[in-house]
Amino acid sequence: MTGLEFLMSARAFAGEPAAAPVATLTLGRRIVNREPVDGERPFSAGEQIYAHSTVAGHGAGFIEHVWTRDGVEISRHYMPVGDDRCWRTWTRHRLSAGLHAIEVFGPDGRRLAATTFTVI
Repeated sequence: MTGLEFLMSARAFAGEPAAAPVATLTLGRRIVNREPVDGERPFSAGEQIYAHSTVAGHGAGFIEHVWTRDGVEISRHYMPVGDDRCWRTWTRHRLSAGLHAIEVFGPDGRRLAATTFTVI
């Protein structure tokens, strides 16, 4: 296949619909090479953990990470994303004892992912 044939075949696929929407939420104690690591539970009070999200196909705008402890919002982070590719982003928080929840909301306000865990 010549270079021109390759480019022409690539353009033929440009009009196809994008892949299905993606939204993940993973926890970790560190970020290495843009990926969370050391996410084994349980978490202890005083530890700093990262909430890592991968988002694609939900539109351009802002996604939100909302952190709560015992039902009370303790942190809200807004991160810009586009509609043209897969986006990875993360937030971090130092934990205290209690029941924690992290939710990821898309540009349209829908909840995309969530997790809960108890800190001892």
